[in-house]
Amino acid sequence: MSVTAVDLESARNRSIWTMFGGNAMVSIAYIAGITVASLVARDLTGEDTFAGFPGSIGTLGAALGATVLTRLSKTRGRRATFIGGYLVAALGGVVAASSIVMQSLAVLMVGFLLVGFGRSVSQLARFAAADMRSEQRRGTAISTIVWAGTIGAVLGPRLISPAGEFAAERGQEALLGPMVLMAIGLFLAAIAFWMWLRPDPMALALDTGGDAFVEKTKLATLLRKDTVWLGLAGLVVSQFVMVFIMTMTPIHLDGNGYDLNDVGWVMTAHTAGMFAFAPLTGWLVDTFGSRWVLAGGSVMLLGSSFMAAQAVNAELPVLLPGLFLLGLGWNFGYVSSSTVLQSGLALEDRLGLQGIADSATWISGGLGALTSGIIVNATSFATLSLTGAAMSLIPLAALLILMRGRNRVAV
Repeated sequence: MSVTAVDLESARNRSIWTMFGGNAMVSIAYIAGITVASLVARDLTGEDTFAGFPGSIGTLGAALGATVLTRLSKTRGRRATFIGGYLVAALGGVVAASSIVMQSLAVLMVGFLLVGFGRSVSQLARFAAADMRSEQRRGTAISTIVWAGTIGAVLGPRLISPAGEFAAERGQEALLGPMVLMAIGLFLAAIAFWMWLRPDPMALALDTGGDAFVEKTKLATLLRKDTVWLGLAGLVVSQFVMVFIMTMTPIHLDGNGYDLNDVGWVMTAHTAGMFAFAPLTGWLVDTFGSRWVLAGGSVMLLGSSFMAAQAVNAELPVLLPGLFLLGLGWNFGYVSSSTVLQSGLALEDRLGLQGIADSATWISGGLGALTSGIIVNATSFATLSLTGAAMSLIPLAALLILMRGRNRVAV
């Protein structure tokens, strides 16, 4: 029985929307867990300095997961590696939850290392979707997967308080509830991929009529392409600035007398900015070009950092829109950079860059989470935010360098 073009398109659409659904579950679970993780680390140690450690170790785990799972996908396919990744993350959620019962920071770190390793799937899925589309439609494909985070943005923070109350009513620590919720959501995502992610997205990418496998370009040669290093710069900076400020926001709110419900509302605004407008971002990338969208995202990150710096006492009228804009700036930078990174590359070269790009992105986020607590402890939340503003200028500088270089060539 022959497979028609209509059948292939249907299979690709089904695969993309299955990844959308799985990532939505992961988004709900992870946002609930990571939001309270900084509070758990603080309570276990009594020091704000350690608040960023769960996010930091989680992103380092994701950097490892991005590299390992990308390599495995070439031989085992994306379906098997994606399912395996989410199962590892679910195990990590169980370990992280047990750290509260055991009162152990070390156990919490191990748990989030595993969570991060498996959660790298949620980002690699955007590349899997893009590989099933033509270059002119990759921005939309990437943004569709990113858009899944909207569900988590709405539900994740709002489930923190009910999950905490559920645990407290049963004689457990309130923070245990969101952690258990995280483990359950990650496991359900693995089940969803096992049931519906068929056929393998890698097989669909190889069968498309676009790029065929060609002799692999050396990494050093790829990194000299302006699209590659601009994409890497955009991904790394967008992730760093977003995590840098976001990690310490719950601590800043808590230190100024706000409760978990207030934290939930601020994080809802932030994650809504990160994910809700992804379809618009994808359309802008495919219509006007990824570089203009990247510039817009950098300007948003700059503005949001200045707004956060003004919330000295965590004033909600300032912090809510500031964190929303921080999320939206990340969205513009993340989708546009993921697109420009792979512009004009054959499939084999795209596959080689995907793991490297995500590893670099996760490492930058890990450094942001790790250093954020140290900076706030030594200085203030305002200083942290102004440092983020300075970092936001890097992609804009890179774009200006490229534009000046092209102008010189034209002359």
